[in-house]
Amino acid sequence: MDKKHLDINRLNEIINATIESVEKGQKEIYNIAEYSKQECERLEKELSVVKEEVRKTINKVEYLEKAEKSARYKLMVVSRDIKKYSEEDIKKAYDDAKDIQIKLLLEKQRELQLRERRDELERSLKSMMTILKRAEHLTMQTSVALSFLKGNLESISGKLSDITQKQNFAASIIKAQEEERKRVARDIHDGPAQTMANCLIQIEICERLFDVDFERVKQEFKELKDIVRASINEMRKVIFNLRPSALDDLGLEAVARRYCAEFQEETGINSQCLIFGDNKRLESSMEVMLFRILQEALTNVRKHSMANNVTVKIEYLKDRVNMAIVDDGRGFDYDLLKDRMHSGHHLGIISIKERAQLFKGDVKIDTAPGRGTKVFVSVPLRVSDKEVW
Repeated sequence: MDKKHLDINRLNEIINATIESVEKGQKEIYNIAEYSKQECERLEKELSVVKEEVRKTINKVEYLEKAEKSARYKLMVVSRDIKKYSEEDIKKAYDDAKDIQIKLLLEKQRELQLRERRDELERSLKSMMTILKRAEHLTMQTSVALSFLKGNLESISGKLSDITQKQNFAASIIKAQEEERKRVARDIHDGPAQTMANCLIQIEICERLFDVDFERVKQEFKELKDIVRASINEMRKVIFNLRPSALDDLGLEAVARRYCAEFQEETGINSQCLIFGDNKRLESSMEVMLFRILQEALTNVRKHSMANNVTVKIEYLKDRVNMAIVDDGRGFDYDLLKDRMHSGHHLGIISIKERAQLFKGDVKIDTAPGRGTKVFVSVPLRVSDKEVW
């Protein structure tokens, strides 16, 4: 009997060591997949912008070429019949021709740079898409392996009838994480990444104009400073949304209040955060989970609700914590939405449910067309002392 108990302990040690090793590899794969997705989305958006810039630049070059021909013809006419034109007319003809030639040269150089940038982006996007597909495939395989190692294999096998269902089970856990990554990627691509790309082009133009129009260069640099400053502020917001440092230092209440205040400032939707009960620090992973649910719920309010007001309520009880996000928006038909969730739509609500389920929590959604939406989350305390995220 003792020998059997010893063997079981030894087996658990081996399994735990294996899980730790696989988890380390999984984190690296997640990082690769996340970076690849961000890069693909960034490259696609930047490529679209560059293609549009190429089109505009080509049109401008064509226009300037016609203008240059006209200016050269006028200069030829003036030079051929000097007596007929005043010195001022001759000087103006020369100045006009020179100015158009400079502009044409700059635009041609810009067109060449943009074309090179477009070709480079297309090559990079193709390469990054290949990496992304491989990383996603490996991520799924690793997650399936971890789901078996961490759980009771007999229990999981009893609930899931075949390997396809087991893969879906692992995939449902990943979706909550992936939606978070997509949101961060969108924030970066729509903000700092796009701004930096535009700054690069603007700097190159300034280099060309430095010896031609210094006053314009000074103005361009002044505008460039404002753009970079705004980009830094956007990046700070993204970092806060990714993992607020205040969550570790001050706890869920402080971060929830700040997030609601920023949400109101950005959207114009009147937002308030109410705390009830004996406020206490929760397990780190639980605070992260509740904050992610709050983020997801307010994202849905911003995108879909058309609400004027939203209230976040957090209630601390002896053995559980409750959170409600209530808006006065247009609401929706939840029964109809539940049918569509099975086909992969409305991943925001799926993400909320799955995050809560990881902590054995419950999620209830009370809504109907024309009467707003209430998302109620209730999570028992002391589910696990292990980090989930």
